[in-house]
Amino acid sequence: MKGIIQNKYFNRFVILFLLQLMIKGFDYTFGGFLDVTMRGTYFTLLFLSIWFPIWWISDLINKKVAALPELIQLCIHVIIGFAGGFLFNHLYRTGDLMFYNNQSSWEDVTFFNPELSVSLTIFHVLLQGIEKYLNSKIQIKEEQIHKEQIQKENILALYKSLKAQIEPHFLFNSLSVLSSIIKSDPDLASDFVVKLSKTLRYFIDKNEKSAVTLNEELQVVKDYFFLVKTRFGEAIEMKCNLNEAAIMNLFVLPASIQILLENAIKHNKMSVDHPLKVSIAHSDNFVVVENNLNKRSYEGESTSIGLKNLQSRYKLISNKSIIVSETEESFAVKIPLLTEDYNESFNN
Repeated sequence: MKGIIQNKYFNRFVILFLLQLMIKGFDYTFGGFLDVTMRGTYFTLLFLSIWFPIWWISDLINKKVAALPELIQLCIHVIIGFAGGFLFNHLYRTGDLMFYNNQSSWEDVTFFNPELSVSLTIFHVLLQGIEKYLNSKIQIKEEQIHKEQIQKENILALYKSLKAQIEPHFLFNSLSVLSSIIKSDPDLASDFVVKLSKTLRYFIDKNEKSAVTLNEELQVVKDYFFLVKTRFGEAIEMKCNLNEAAIMNLFVLPASIQILLENAIKHNKMSVDHPLKVSIAHSDNFVVVENNLNKRSYEGESTSIGLKNLQSRYKLISNKSIIVSETEESFAVKIPLLTEDYNESFNN
């Protein structure tokens, strides 16, 4: 970042230096473009000491007026350029007369030199316009790169989530549950197949999405919970306390809640006497997924991998962070809720 700022100011110095050389080259009172006399050096130093700060001030003003119509912004820079041109002309004229007794050069020039002031105003407006155009091109390129990063991160996360669902261990358990209920409860077996199909289809269909409605995410969470509930029975519970308006109007990252439910199941022991209890609630601008803790004595893969992945995706898409908190009794993760603006920005 520091190097970029240094390059920007160095480039501005070069542009202003070349501009003053051009002005001297067309002024017959100087000895050409490369006038190295004291008078020529005075002109150069005065030009740089005035227009370098004016360019910096223009940056500050641009930030303040960025939301205004372009015509108003143009008028503001015309005024800044004219004021800078008038100030430079006045100081240059005063110094030329005071230090170099160059009255002959100013005999036909009034106190206000329209040629120099207007020319500098035009140069200032042109430089601001060119810089604004180049900055817009850079911003578009950065947004494109940023969007590609989000897409890659999102697809990778969804791929891992899908892979976790179809790994042999998961399929073996699912098929074992299915085979055990086909004869005893055909209706439940049918529902089990439907829910399993919906769960897998969700990850495939949403692999191009950066954000989904909270309602969509909760539907797959419920389908997924049906599968694990069928397997673990009363050893697992889930409560969902969310406002319907929030579900319809707010967004989360695909598989974000499902991943947290999966992590809770993976890293905690559960039984009928000591069930795993998962709650999903709404708090301020977050969805809170919380479960009681009864950690397994041996864990294969740390939960931090899934959490870091989720954290990274949220940082990329919204510059927001998930919040993780753990006590002796519980483990909770707060997922930032996204608005329609984020959805439109990254899904279109």
